[in-house]
Amino acid sequence: MPRTYVSTSIMNARVTGLRNLWEPSREFRGQATQKPNYLTSVIIKKTAAHWSQEPVLADFAKACMEIYNKAMSHIPFERVTWPIKDGDLPPEPGRPVIEWARGHWFLSGSSTTPINVEMIQAGQAVKLMNRSSVKPGDYVAISGALAVKQNDQFGVKMYVNNVLFMAPGEEIAIGNSETGAQMMAKAQAQGLNVSGFSPAHAGGFGGSGFQQPAGNVVPFQQPPVVDRAGGFQPQQTQQGGFAPAPAQPPGQGGFGPPPGFSPPR
Repeated sequence: MPRTYVSTSIMNARVTGLRNLWEPSREFRGQATQKPNYLTSVIIKKTAAHWSQEPVLADFAKACMEIYNKAMSHIPFERVTWPIKDGDLPPEPGRPVIEWARGHWFLSGSSTTPINVEMIQAGQAVKLMNRSSVKPGDYVAISGALAVKQNDQFGVKMYVNNVLFMAPGEEIAIGNSETGAQMMAKAQAQGLNVSGFSPAHAGGFGGSGFQQPAGNVVPFQQPPVVDRAGGFQPQQTQQGGFAPAPAQPPGQGGFGPPPGFSPPR
């Protein structure tokens, strides 16, 4: 039986995975893979209680429902594992929440063939030739297809074919920091004194512990935007692509209940 693919696209997301966008990964969890894997991931700002209700993800949610109806209706709907996750939850049991994913939906995808990467310049989509002109956090659109995983009948995979850089965004420092418990254990292993503060310091600055310095506090200054050769021009966001805009909640009196999809009766 031929495998079922359902095309989909996502607009106005922020790219987080650049490491293997051009150079493929050739291992998975320490084991060599039979084929190279080109990988990317994006985050989408939360404005709804469930990702299926996000306006930006409307086409993606429709494709998810279609792949279920075409290829997965023989299994319980609630058993399906989708390629999009809640960034406010740990990515895996026992691991901490990814700080830069908080307040977002996190979507990852891959391809065994090179992903086509373009960028908008002067209102036109052109081949991205200078990789150093983009960074994690830039706004992108991605397109590809959904399919049931070959090794997991309950899982759905996102195959990414195209990534279009649309506008610059605030840079995201990718990577997970160590937790406080992990740092304390490392300090103890090095013989450092980690007895900690007394309860009197629990109030933090301005309380019974540390005192805030007197005088005027000078806030941090936003660094000027540096124009990179071959990169985005600030004025280009007016000619094409999406300009980063603050996410607005649904205009119907707050969030609705998170029902997700409604399985076919």
